[in-house]
Amino acid sequence: MKMSSLKWLVVCVVAITTTAMCGPAWAVTVIDGNASVADGYASLSVQNTDTQFGDATTGDPINGGGGSEIDQVFAKIENGRLYMVIAGNLETNFNKLDLYIDSTAGGVNQIIQDGAGGAMNNVPAGVDPFSGGAFEGSNGLTFDAGFTADYFLSFAQGFEKLRPTLPSELQFYAATVHFADLTQGTTGAVVVPGMQLAQRGLPQVLRGTTADFDTDGNVDGGEFLTWQSNYGATGVTRNEGDASGNGSVDDGDYATWESNFGYDVANSTLADYPFAPQSTGIDNSEALLGPTLPGLSQGDLIDKNYALGAGGCNADNSGADCIAKELEFALDVELINDPGNTFSHRNMENTIDLQMAFDNSNVDGVDGGAANGGNYTIATPFDPSLVTTGIEFSIPLSQIGNPGAGDVIQISAFINNGSRDFLANQFAGDGILLGNLGNPASNGLDLGLIAGNQFVSIGVPGPAVAAVPEPSSLALICLGTIAGLVGRRRRS
Repeated sequence: MKMSSLKWLVVCVVAITTTAMCGPAWAVTVIDGNASVADGYASLSVQNTDTQFGDATTGDPINGGGGSEIDQVFAKIENGRLYMVIAGNLETNFNKLDLYIDSTAGGVNQIIQDGAGGAMNNVPAGVDPFSGGAFEGSNGLTFDAGFTADYFLSFAQGFEKLRPTLPSELQFYAATVHFADLTQGTTGAVVVPGMQLAQRGLPQVLRGTTADFDTDGNVDGGEFLTWQSNYGATGVTRNEGDASGNGSVDDGDYATWESNFGYDVANSTLADYPFAPQSTGIDNSEALLGPTLPGLSQGDLIDKNYALGAGGCNADNSGADCIAKELEFALDVELINDPGNTFSHRNMENTIDLQMAFDNSNVDGVDGGAANGGNYTIATPFDPSLVTTGIEFSIPLSQIGNPGAGDVIQISAFINNGSRDFLANQFAGDGILLGNLGNPASNGLDLGLIAGNQFVSIGVPGPAVAAVPEPSSLALICLGTIAGLVGRRRRS
C-alpha cells in the first residue's frame, strides 16, 4: 500500500469514528427553579383561579413580596427520574407546597390522620415534620375519584432558628423539603431530605450586615452619608440608616456602620455571621449571595452527611466546627447535652436522592383577586402561562414505586398554610374557581365534588432509542475507498 493511500485510510478511520460518536446529545437539566425551554419540560396545567393567599410583587428570588400561588405546572421523565416545576410563588412564612403522588397500584383516596371519623389511621402519624417530627398530612382531605396517594412531598421556605431563645441563637434563611411513604400505612417512612441556604438551588450561603443601608452588598461612605442625613429621625427603616431595627437613627447605628465599614459580600467567608433577608421591601437577596459551600452543585441538598463531611461539623452533633453555622440545623439531636432538642436540630438525610431549587421571583400570573373584585368564581384575567419560575425538584422513579413504561403518574399539588391544616385555592389541574378551601378535618373537603381534576398526569415513556445519524459524505467516500484499498491489497 502506498503512503498516500495509508494517509487517506487514516483520515477515513477518523471520519468514521467521529461520525459514529456524533449521536444525539442529552442535555443535563440544571435544577434552578425555572422550566426553561432548553430543559424540555411539558406544561401539564395552567391556573385559572386568582390566589387568596396574597400576591407576590417584589421580584426578589427569596422574598417575593408576600404571596403564594400556583400558576403553571411542568413535568418530564428522563433518565429514570421525575422532574417537576411548580411555577408560581411560595411565601417565606412557611406556607407549604404539598404534593401527593399516585404512582403505584393502591394507595389512599382520603388522608385519615388521628383516627378521623372513627376510622383507623392510614398514613404515618405524628407532629408537624417542620418541627422535627413525623408526617402530618391534611387530615380529612379526600382526593378526586381515581386518585390514590402513595407518596408525599412538602416544600417550604422561611427564616429558621437554631438554638432559639439561647444566647447562641442564630436566624437564617432556609428552603426545606419533607417526604413520606404512604404505602405502608402508619409505619411508612418519613424523611427530612435536607435544605438549601440560597435561592435557585445555588450551593451558597447568604451573608450581609444591617449596616448595608443601600443593600448593595457592601458598606462604604454612602452608608455614612445616609446615617448622617437622617440622624435623629424616627419611624424609619434600614434604608434610612436604622441598623438596629429600633425605628430610629442614632449613635448605635453609627457604631454598627463603623464596625462594619469596608464589608463586602464578595470577600465574606463561610464563618462570617449569617444575615437573614427579612425585609421584603428593603433587602436584595441577590446582593446577599456569599461564599460557595465546598462539594455542592446547584440543586443539591444539604443534609447531616454533608454537614459532618465536607461541612466540617464535629461527629458528636454538637454543631461545633461547622464551616458555616447554619449547617448545624441538619444534624441529629445531640442526645447527651441536648436530649430535648432545644438546639432545634432536624436530622436531615437525603436517602431519596432528591434535588430541588426555589426561585420566588415571579410577579406575573394570577393576582390576589383585586382585578375580579374578590370574586374567585371568575377566571383570572391574567396569563399564568407566562410563568416558568417557582419550585423545581427531581426524584428517582425508584423512590416513588418504580412506575414503568406505559404507567401514568398522577400528582396532586396545592398550597397549604404553615400548620398544614388550611388549604388555599391554588391547585394544579383544572382549577377550582373558588375561594380558599379551609380545614379539611372540619369541613370534610372532598375534591371530587369540585368540577374537573385537581391533579395533573404524566406518562412514563419507554426506553429512549437513539436515532442512528446518517453518515457524512466524507464517511461514505471513506467507506468506498477502504473497500477499494482492501480489494487492491488482496489482489497484490
